[in-house]
Amino acid sequence: MEPTPSSNQIAAAEKEFCDAFRRDHPFWWLITLFVPPVSAVAFCLVVGFTGGAAQLHKVLLTAAATFFFLGKFVILHSAPLKLFALVVYMDIMTGMLLVFHAGFLFRIPYLGSRLLVVARDSQQLLAGHPWIRRATFVGITLFVMIPLAATGAVGAAIFGRLLGMSRLSTFLAICLGSVLGCGVMVYGSVLIDKYVGRENPVLTIGGVAIIIALILLLNYRYRTMKKHAQIDEDLTDK
Repeated sequence: MEPTPSSNQIAAAEKEFCDAFRRDHPFWWLITLFVPPVSAVAFCLVVGFTGGAAQLHKVLLTAAATFFFLGKFVILHSAPLKLFALVVYMDIMTGMLLVFHAGFLFRIPYLGSRLLVVARDSQQLLAGHPWIRRATFVGITLFVMIPLAATGAVGAAIFGRLLGMSRLSTFLAICLGSVLGCGVMVYGSVLIDKYVGRENPVLTIGGVAIIIALILLLNYRYRTMKKHAQIDEDLTDK
């Protein structure tokens, strides 16, 4: 197993790419850097003006819960098409920033150190699961489809570079994986409405409990995979 690069090596490599990208393609550098934050601000303004402060607050809480815990499972809650659009948008914008501007993001206080941790975790997981390396584009797409907050665009953006994929191919795989993964969740929401219904509070509470348990199980499995990958790397180093 190849040794996992240090956080400093990862940050240096991404900084080198970011500097070269800015120098050689200044237009696309500006587009990919500013579209995510500018579009997010525009989206918040539209929601605030059309739905009021309460609606904006609800959307922001939903986005935070999606990013940090619920992942694509949030689509099973209600208004699946709206949540589909929100999650796909978040995946695409996150992927755009990390695929093309990880070097810049790694230098942001607090956020950068957290992203570097994800980068090292991704390298360790990739080393322990060679099927992702063999699958390349398909592997990244499937990885993004996993309905877990710990995976998705953040890990996929880093995986793509480790697999030797181009930035554009990695970004397209993130977009495709997000649409397919969120589409599966929309279909699941339709099945819930058809066969379970949302009116029965017992069934609703039971469904929420099942989803939370599944999220916790997937997160546990994710942490276990990281731990095993770290152990394998330590044994290889020895």
